[in-house]
Amino acid sequence: MTPPQPVAGALHDGTHLRDGQRFKFDVAIVGSGAGGAAVACELSKRGMKVAVLEEGRSYATSDLITRPSWAYRHLYQGRGVMPAKGDIFIPVAAGRAVGGSTFVNSAICFRAPDDVLAEWERDFGSTWTKERLAPLFAEIEHALEVKKTEPSQARNNSLVFKRGAEKLGMKGDFISRNAPGCVGCGVCQLGCPTGGKGSVDKNLLPTALEHGARIFSEVRATKVLVEKGVARGVEATFLDRESEEARGTVIFEADRVFVSAGAFGSPQLLQKSGICNSSGQLGENLHIHPGSPAGAEMDEEVRYWDGVTQGYYVPLDHAILETFTATPEIFWASLPLGQMSMRKLKNLATCGCMIRDEGKGSIRYQGEGKLPAIEYNLTDLDRQRFILGNRALTRVFFAAGATTVWPMLNTNFDGSKTLSAALAQLPDDLPVKRITPYGSHPQSTCRLGADAKNSVCKPTGETHDVQRLYVADGSLFPTALGVNPQITIMSMATGIARDVARAG
Repeated sequence: MTPPQPVAGALHDGTHLRDGQRFKFDVAIVGSGAGGAAVACELSKRGMKVAVLEEGRSYATSDLITRPSWAYRHLYQGRGVMPAKGDIFIPVAAGRAVGGSTFVNSAICFRAPDDVLAEWERDFGSTWTKERLAPLFAEIEHALEVKKTEPSQARNNSLVFKRGAEKLGMKGDFISRNAPGCVGCGVCQLGCPTGGKGSVDKNLLPTALEHGARIFSEVRATKVLVEKGVARGVEATFLDRESEEARGTVIFEADRVFVSAGAFGSPQLLQKSGICNSSGQLGENLHIHPGSPAGAEMDEEVRYWDGVTQGYYVPLDHAILETFTATPEIFWASLPLGQMSMRKLKNLATCGCMIRDEGKGSIRYQGEGKLPAIEYNLTDLDRQRFILGNRALTRVFFAAGATTVWPMLNTNFDGSKTLSAALAQLPDDLPVKRITPYGSHPQSTCRLGADAKNSVCKPTGETHDVQRLYVADGSLFPTALGVNPQITIMSMATGIARDVARAG
């Protein structure tokens, strides 16, 4: 008996599938995050039969448990963070659920900087100019209901930093976010418990479903199928919900394949498929938008965990300062033993410095069920940018009235009660091993370019080596973007999909 075919406009989990099933679609998309959702939305609206494959589960608001331990286990790749190894150890995070990393990000919406787009055009032959992207940015922002954070949502943690920045004459603003129903509970990274965040499972993917797309959750793509240099579909396994082991294999035949599994997932799928590396650049050029936090004790009660996770920012040259929050237990684990009593956590204010990294890394597929090998090193220029950024954080906090500041909030730095003492911990020759950053936005591992010798994909998103195979996610960026990337990913993915549809 032939198993039933999936119903159009529906979400199916792995329990709906049977070993050996074959499906036929116009387009198969691997990944349901910012890029994959945008492609699915655009192509389904244009009448194409679309399948979206997602390794993670689909979660309703009522399914979520707002504890870090639960979120890391269920909503993140590698069950939390994956280590990038090099001169220093850097944890890097990426989401794994229907909605991808948008399900666990802070909903920050920055457009790509004009100077970065000009650099891509000049150095890589990119066609993604500011003029081309401007209407796409506006379209995506409208679809996601992007608006600027209100002071009542930001609350004290952001307002303290705003006060200090203004005293120093630094230009900043409240962050624009796709969170139309935000109540400022401060746990975006654990999945939005109120449903107020506009992750793509709340907008782009429902639109795709309305136009007949099928979404398959708990399905892991294992190979891009290629015949005579043309993509013909995707081989995948469907997973056991508890063990996450493969229960069977299914084939998705498709006229076109989009790989939108993120800067970690996309190169790994192409690597294990044995394709798209004639340039030697597949999995190379990894950027992670590294950041480091600073904390400040205030006389006033701040309650840093109350309010939006990231509400106010100050741009610097090649860096950005963004207030941020996390749950109290995460911060308690970050502080040096004895530096602060639990009673004083309510007086702590927090902000981070994220740099546009010059350093590069790589990612390598290591086998089914294994974490990838990720290598990454900061350059000396990156080291200098961190020092300058954390000096700025320190000055802002003391200008805001801090009594103690912890630069680069970690065990390598003591709390300082004066500006001069804090800055003394950040000398020009501070060794890179004393910097302990984290990575939030992996990108550039399938970079685009006009020259097939130094890039994986064409500016159109199609790979140089395989026809009708496209990449549409942050791995396309030729270099580091320097700001939170989701709006740029969605806008480029929409443009790529639109061009594909027009070509027929």
